[in-house]
Amino acid sequence: MKILIIEDHQLFVEGLSIILADLVNRPEIICANNAKEALRILGETEDIKLILMDIGLPDIDGRALLKIIRSQGYAQPLLVVSGSEDVQVAQQMIATDAQGYVLKSSSREELRKALKNALNGKTYMPEEWEGIVAASRGCGQEASPAGQLKITGRQLDVLYLMAQGHPNKIIADWLGLSEHTIKTHIQGLFDALSVHNRTACVREAEKLGLLKHMQSGPA
Repeated sequence: MKILIIEDHQLFVEGLSIILADLVNRPEIICANNAKEALRILGETEDIKLILMDIGLPDIDGRALLKIIRSQGYAQPLLVVSGSEDVQVAQQMIATDAQGYVLKSSSREELRKALKNALNGKTYMPEEWEGIVAASRGCGQEASPAGQLKITGRQLDVLYLMAQGHPNKIIADWLGLSEHTIKTHIQGLFDALSVHNRTACVREAEKLGLLKHMQSGPA
């Protein structure tokens, strides 16, 4: 079984690989140190069955990467393995189509259960969080600020990356789009938010809560 681990701390990767070798029959572990490398590996490697991902990556935050992974058509079960004990972060990752969220401090048995759930198409959360997070999958887009403003999912992808200071060329490279298309999406954001430049766009997006789910805090 091919498993992709997206994590920039090598010692944790090595420890997780040892655990996986005990939990999964003959796993083939593939590692990515950052989001861009992860997307390259996904594009070049066939038959990846499971993705394990940290959210505190060095280039973009985990939720933005998860949105890009799903928007590019990769549907593998994805399990977030994080040190953040912020239930809202976990809720946001589940709502963005992560298969589960497990803490780095979890026991081997908890990790085993999380992996089993993910591979069987079930969601895993720390038990004490399940009631809080269960409703997140039922949230409709039209109820969100983005839905009310008619901002598309792709425009949100651009917005997340723009808010992190990436130029159009880098955003285009990440999303597999042309720079012209990125400029079109940015103009659409300007129109939706009634602004005229990138700085004002990001400020207005923050004010409206469009960026509140971008991960912050410990990874």
